[in-house]
Amino acid sequence: MLRRLVPSTLLALALLAGACSSGGDDATQAATSEPPPVATPGECDPVDPTECLLPWPNDRFTTADESRPTGRRLDLPAGGMPVNAQGVAIDPAEWNRGDGFSPASIGLTVVPGVDPTTSELAPQTDIAASLSPESNLTVVDVDTGERVAAWAELDTNVTDPSRQPLRIIPATSLTEGHRYAIGLADLRRADGSEIEPTEGMVQVLTEPDAEQQQWLEALRAAGVDTNALDVGWSFTVASSDSLSGRLRSMWEETRADVGDGAPPFRVTSTTEVGPARFVEGTFDMPKYLTGDGQTGSVFNNEGSPTGVPTAEGTMSNDFLCVVPAQATGPVPFVIYGHGLLGSRTEVRDFGAVAAANGIGACAVDWLGMSSADIGTIGEELLDLNEFRTQPDRMQQGHLGFLLLGRLLASPQGFVTDPAFQTTAGGPAVDGSQLSFLGASQGGILGGAPSALTADWDATILGVGGLGYNLLLNRSINFDRFKPLLEQGYPDQLTQSLGVEMIQNLWDRGENSGYAQHLTADPYPSRTEPQRVLLLEAFGDHQVANVSTEKLARTIDAPRLAPTLAPGRSPDVEPFTLIETIPSLPWPGSALVVWDFGTPAPPVGPTPPRAGEDPHGKLTDVPQALVLALGFVRPNGEVVDVCAGAPCSTPG
Repeated sequence: MLRRLVPSTLLALALLAGACSSGGDDATQAATSEPPPVATPGECDPVDPTECLLPWPNDRFTTADESRPTGRRLDLPAGGMPVNAQGVAIDPAEWNRGDGFSPASIGLTVVPGVDPTTSELAPQTDIAASLSPESNLTVVDVDTGERVAAWAELDTNVTDPSRQPLRIIPATSLTEGHRYAIGLADLRRADGSEIEPTEGMVQVLTEPDAEQQQWLEALRAAGVDTNALDVGWSFTVASSDSLSGRLRSMWEETRADVGDGAPPFRVTSTTEVGPARFVEGTFDMPKYLTGDGQTGSVFNNEGSPTGVPTAEGTMSNDFLCVVPAQATGPVPFVIYGHGLLGSRTEVRDFGAVAAANGIGACAVDWLGMSSADIGTIGEELLDLNEFRTQPDRMQQGHLGFLLLGRLLASPQGFVTDPAFQTTAGGPAVDGSQLSFLGASQGGILGGAPSALTADWDATILGVGGLGYNLLLNRSINFDRFKPLLEQGYPDQLTQSLGVEMIQNLWDRGENSGYAQHLTADPYPSRTEPQRVLLLEAFGDHQVANVSTEKLARTIDAPRLAPTLAPGRSPDVEPFTLIETIPSLPWPGSALVVWDFGTPAPPVGPTPPRAGEDPHGKLTDVPQALVLALGFVRPNGEVVDVCAGAPCSTPG
């Protein structure tokens, strides 16, 4: 799909904006006059004394709250929060609105000297090993007793051996509202010597409280010898209300107001170039953000315990559509989600090709993660207190995509304007044939509006995935932003913990918070699940294959097989727990992997750099276009475009 590069001048502006952000001097002065709070021993978990918030995520940092669906609410201790280079601690208030942790959570704990191979912890290349009762790595759903496939890896981005965390990565999203336990047993150093549990862990094993006894029993039921445990803890995953409740409330209110109609819109320019008519304009949407809603703003939800925002007036949203200029009747339309920190203008090239094939396309910006937000992102990485601006604006942006769907689907929408009509004056938009295509970043965010709308029922997430906490250190794109995080938080372990913390907020705007309702268990705003086509470029340098495959497992999307040529994947069993499509043509969701000959990605939290990046190459493959067109048409299907062989286009 389309690659969006951030120019170096814009990154420089981001650095400048971060260093000179509004209010920064005041924050620094406050930090020097008032040192950050210090946690008391009782607020931290003695199982891992390295940092107060370890192990992460952790029910130790929750409190009972019967008003919340999980019966809990996060209670991160102010004195245990990370502190940036300016001495400013993260305020836990925004996190503490949640009733659990991210469904994309990665477990973090520091076990000095541990060697995952000698300890026989299931690796990324053999996640099925974690499902064995003999596995030294266990992730278990305490509510159901089921094991969850996962792998363990050392965080190689932390170079101090005494502070290097072990990462426990579930291979699928964790079920909303459920409680999980992680157990690590018989841990050893590289020389084979045994690692002893901490005093805090010994206390858990010898004198567990009622909650600890519950998750210890769940581990025993899963076949774990808890006497051999070296590290263990539990955590609760946030409920659907906590994850997507803000955006769902916004959409419910907006749908009630719009009904079968559409929001007010204005066409500001129309230009025809060959087969394409480029139409630009704006439409109105309820404003749930403070101020004018521009970059850096946050939700208008002060005082709300759950964070659900209140609308105050409206704000305009810019759109760009490409209409087939020679359309003689209504044609299908694709709603396009742009790539990394790009804009709606990316639809121009794609839309011109679509128009030549009798298909229209429309786009708006991913607010919060568009080119207009680059400077704000610089500020966020220097001080993670600012990070909530990103998911808050992202959700306002999702509302824009949802309303764009209404404008295309409704007879009272775009088709009332001559720019969206045929030369004979009839509608050029077939509101019953809408689909969504998200490219790269659009494939990571696009599951959110697709899970909520009834205006389209076919979604293509191209080279996308789930969980930025899994993606960042496996993407070359993070090379450009990691220096900002390092400047803001020089300690490497704090950087890793910070990324896991902000995932709790990121869930509100990316696939991780919505995927469990995308192809099953639809939200009330939809009556049927979406059909979703996932496209993966093997060896992708920008969006990690493990993230795409985690999304496939989460939405239960089978894969087109044969998937890769023998020997291409380093895995013991490639695509573990992703079933193959039983027969073709296939009417449901699917994962299709394309091989451009790029070397297999490295194992572990490091980006692929070998060979030519295949991330944007699918746009040039005719068979991929045939596959996409066959999927998005009414009653569309996945067809065999690779003649019974693995889909490949040699470089």
